[in-house]
Amino acid sequence: MSTTDTDGDRPTVTQFTDPMCTWCWGSEPVVRRLRVAFGEQIRIRYVLGGLVEDFGAFHDAANDITDPSDVAPHWVEASRQHGMPVDTEIFETDPAQSTYPASKAFAAARRQETELAHRYLRRLREAYTTEVRNVNDREVQVELAESVGLDVDEFTTALDDGTAQAAFEDDLSRTRDAGVRAFPTYHIRGPGGERRAAGFRSFEELTTALRAVDPSLEQSSPPPMRRFVAEYGPVATREVAAVYELDAGKARQVLASLVDDGTVRRESRGNGFFWRSNDGGGD
Repeated sequence: MSTTDTDGDRPTVTQFTDPMCTWCWGSEPVVRRLRVAFGEQIRIRYVLGGLVEDFGAFHDAANDITDPSDVAPHWVEASRQHGMPVDTEIFETDPAQSTYPASKAFAAARRQETELAHRYLRRLREAYTTEVRNVNDREVQVELAESVGLDVDEFTTALDDGTAQAAFEDDLSRTRDAGVRAFPTYHIRGPGGERRAAGFRSFEELTTALRAVDPSLEQSSPPPMRRFVAEYGPVATREVAAVYELDAGKARQVLASLVDDGTVRRESRGNGFFWRSNDGGGD
């Protein structure tokens, strides 16, 4: 898969990413709003960037990070800005020493159906940032693969026979060749050309880039909130606020009304809340 390939003339949004990057986690509301707003008019793809190969040899001077324990304050500060929940207990109980094993797991999932692979990447992010689960552990990786409907035998075979490793290395080469230094970074391509946006970006910024490469795109209104929660759940408050253009307080108020009528249930995780449908929707 090319980082910039398209299905005919359909615009492609490629995110250079890492499963454990907090700013990539923070981009989930933006990506979900893109999916809701443009649907099948666009295609979303992910290229793995390899954030940290080995914390033993890692130093991020900009954020004063040299050890996994240093990441916790960075997560908390980032969460204040991007609005997605985090639980920093993972850095006390079972911090990851690398982001590469989880990246290879997504590379293995990507060998299967695209939408399932995207659901798997979401679960990797969610499990590590809000469920205090080290997604580098094979047992956790397999459990998450099964939970989203991936073929577990095919998934584990890709991990064991070198297929996932080769795909991950290919992604690393693409990231280097593209000169990507920040995650997420977006490469947007369509019939009208290409655009690039580095770092955390808003829905409006990405929409402007999309319309620059395809002015014919039409933006749709979101579905009823209960349907959104059923399709995408569990969803964080921030994701609902982004999709429905609400402030956090109003989003919580509307979601609470769905809890009161029995449509939705609330889950507390870390410093925030998730909302899940009672009608069997969600992962």
